[in-house]
Amino acid sequence: MSLDELKRALPEQAHRHLDPATPMPMRMMAAKGLAPLPPTEMVVLLCALTFDPDDKLGVAAKGTLTKLPDKVLGPALDAELPTAALGVIAPLMAGRDAVMEKIVLNRRTPDEVLAAVAPLVSQNIGEILSNNQERLLRSEALVRAVAVNPNILKSSLDRVFDFLVRAGVVYADMPAFGEAIARLSPAEMQQAADKVALPEEVVKALIETDDAKPGAAPAADVDTAAPSLEEQAQRVPVLQLIAGLNPAQRIALALRGNREARTILVRDPNRVVAAAAIRSPRLTEQEVISAAQSRSVCDEVIRVIANTKEMIRPYGVKLALVNNPKTPVQTAMHLLTLLRGNDLKAVAKSRNVNNAVATHAKRLVNAKGGG
Repeated sequence: MSLDELKRALPEQAHRHLDPATPMPMRMMAAKGLAPLPPTEMVVLLCALTFDPDDKLGVAAKGTLTKLPDKVLGPALDAELPTAALGVIAPLMAGRDAVMEKIVLNRRTPDEVLAAVAPLVSQNIGEILSNNQERLLRSEALVRAVAVNPNILKSSLDRVFDFLVRAGVVYADMPAFGEAIARLSPAEMQQAADKVALPEEVVKALIETDDAKPGAAPAADVDTAAPSLEEQAQRVPVLQLIAGLNPAQRIALALRGNREARTILVRDPNRVVAAAAIRSPRLTEQEVISAAQSRSVCDEVIRVIANTKEMIRPYGVKLALVNNPKTPVQTAMHLLTLLRGNDLKAVAKSRNVNNAVATHAKRLVNAKGGG
């Protein structure tokens, strides 16, 4: 227990201030910082009193700690305070950067203590936390806490997520990781994915090295091409393998895996996983077209395709996006101007596209005299 740790750090004669049998006036004097003890021992005693079952003593001790001057707290923090003391002091030091800096730089301060205070610390303290790569790597709670602090610069947060992604650490429910993956070069994506360990059976079934080479056979779109019974029998184990992976492993597989893995993962319900699959350096043009045609992919996949020059360059991708009702209307309307006459007419007559897109296509057809 935290209280036991604090008691062990105190000399025997100080224990009487924690003993309920001691007269209340003497204990209250200790809670007000008036016990005849050296500064460091007094700080530890005050931390211990915050655990006292008598609420009056606990409140008084916290109030005293909050008001202790830097010349008292500073030397105590420079000494080897018990971790429990650091846990008590940290939440009380809001706005006192000189003290908080000592706490966040103290290697003995538990990660969970820093995670508890990180959402509200100043920009200066937030910068120190965001630069502590060792803690960020091992503490998911600290990463999440730093991410919600409004005082930390976005450039600093981007640096945090870029570092974590490159280290193979991804919490796929946080959109910032998807943005960090998007900032990676193809080579960096591959390096990051290689750092994530995958089960051996997944590697054997879904990691290949030659399926994305030029001339490889195009992948069928699982939305439009019904697999044979034999293919269905083979696919079930693969789906089970992927279902057993955590989000970070699915992202790694999306970047490292073969065409079958990408075809499944580009439709993953997790937006970060799906976006990683569509950004895979191994992606083929036919896979992009297939994803652009699909109505089962999330809108993030469509957005990535539409906003990536290399992906949207082929005519087949433009046509697929126009015909996909998930494509943003403004994007589809822009792409209409790039379609060939027959395709434009087909869009104008289609009942499967957005009404506004079909109407605009009719205007373009009429303007060209092809109505």
